[in-house]
Order: sequence, then structure tokens, then C-alpha cells
Amino acid sequence: MKKKNKVWITGFNGMVGQALNRNLMQNSNYKVLKTTRKILDQTNQNKTQKWISENKPDVIIITSALVGGIQINSKIPADFLYENAIMGLNIIKAAHESNCRKIIFLGASCMYPKVAKQPFEENQILDGKVEETNEGYAISKILGIKYIQLLNKQHGCSHIGIIPTASYGPNDCYDENKNHVIPALIKKIHNAKMKKQKSITLWGTGKAKREFIHVDDMASGIIHILENYRENSPINLGTGEEVTIAKLSKTISKIIGYTGNINFDENKPDGIKRKILSNKKLEKLKWKSRISLEKGLELAYLDYQNYLKKS
Repeated sequence: MKKKNKVWITGFNGMVGQALNRNLMQNSNYKVLKTTRKILDQTNQNKTQKWISENKPDVIIITSALVGGIQINSKIPADFLYENAIMGLNIIKAAHESNCRKIIFLGASCMYPKVAKQPFEENQILDGKVEETNEGYAISKILGIKYIQLLNKQHGCSHIGIIPTASYGPNDCYDENKNHVIPALIKKIHNAKMKKQKSITLWGTGKAKREFIHVDDMASGIIHILENYRENSPINLGTGEEVTIAKLSKTISKIIGYTGNINFDENKPDGIKRKILSNKKLEKLKWKSRISLEKGLELAYLDYQNYLKKS
């Protein structure tokens, strides 16, 4: 009987971790190892090293992170830098010292310089300053991606840094102090409908463009890259499609059935004006996303309704 690869999903309870688990449960080649924050404090180097040496995962997918939208990123940037950097570096170092066969580190599109040519290509990292509203988080992700690259260069390893676009979907965060664009819009527009508000006001101009990937597509892409990508440099993971915040909010309003006006407060920041990833490397691996944005948003709203029932 063929031995299964033991895969440790470091942020198992998170949105990406749950999606990866759903994907891997259908694959007989893998056995998933699970931890929670209560079981393992990944900011503690000794505890992290002990757990990895005892459980000996063949593959580690680093999905654990302190995450949030533009408001909380701007409010506690030092926390975002420290906690994400220390978790990533602890896990990578301990995994390398335990001879883990494959480490997958997930970066983020905010790693790219704010004024770089778009779509962002992987070789543009560190070519300029990142967007200030995401600075702490972005720097922590750059550290992890570069540590992976330098380990590969120094020791001849084959670990992978993946830079995914913004994800959304089942198990998303609807805490308005922490959430990202899509769950924030779903919650705000749903509440406006329930309260029969004639209008809502959103941050920024509405002209900023973003790329989004449904988390089940993201999980599928991560596993495909794990099994097929052989280069040392990072690889982007996106859909190749972008949408303005104004159009996104209108699409979500249509799905929810909200008919009020959508206004924008231009005194509030947009963040970076445009953010889309180059998919050239991904296309060579013959992988494409399957869930359209509109279909994904419909599924996300169903998930939010289920979340409300459980709350």
C-alpha cells in the first residue's frame, strides 16, 4: 500500500485551511495533520520546532496569519508585521531543520510595490515601496517568501512561495474590525436591505480595481502548484480578472436584492489604485480558476446567510 504524504495545514481552522482540507480529503495521496492555536502557539519557536520534529510532516502549507482589511491593517501595523513574520520564520526554520520535503509559504499581493507595472510579475518584489496601508503585513510576507528562496539557493531545496490574490468564500471573516472587501460589502449591503436603508456609503472612490479568487479555486491552485511547479522563484495564483469596487458592490447588491443607492466617501483611502497578478507562470502549469466571480459571490452570500443562522 502506497504511503500517504502527511500534510500539515498550519491554519487549519481558517478559510484557506478549511478549503485545503476539503480538497485534500478527496485525494488519497494525502493525510492531513491538524493543529489549532490552543494546541500549538506558532509564535513560540521551541514549541513549533518540537511539534514538527515529533509529527514529521512531509508537506507543510503555511496558511496561519493575522489578517484583516485596510482599517485594522492601518491601525495595528506593528502587530501585523511581528506576528506574521515570527510565525512564518519559525515554521520555515523548524521545517527545514526537520528535513521537511516541501514547504509552501503563502504570500499576498500587497507584497508588490505600489507603483510597479501591472499585472504584477513575480520578479518585481522589492523593486519599490509597498502600499502604506498594508506595510506591516506586506513586509512580513516578503520575509517569508525570501527566506524560502534563500533556503532553496543555499541548500538545494525545492520549497515554494505562492503569491495568491485576495480570496473569499466559505468560512470568511465577517467581523467588521478585521474583514476584507467582499465579506465587508456582503455584511454591509445585507444589513442595509434588512433595515430598508435608502443608501449606504463605502470607503474610497469606488474606482480602485481588485482581483479576487474563490477560496476553493485557491485551494485547487495551491495543490496543483505543489504537485507541478519546479522553479525556485515565487509563483502568482490568481484568476487574471479584475473588477472595480463600484462594480463589485453593484453585483453584490443585485445578488442580495438591495435596491438603495451606493455612495462613496472620497475622503477615505482607496488603498492601491489597481492590484492584479500576472498569471503567465500559472498558465504554463495548465491551471485555471473554475468559479466565476458572480457565481462565487452567490455562494459567498449563501455562506453568510448560514453564518447568520448559526450566530
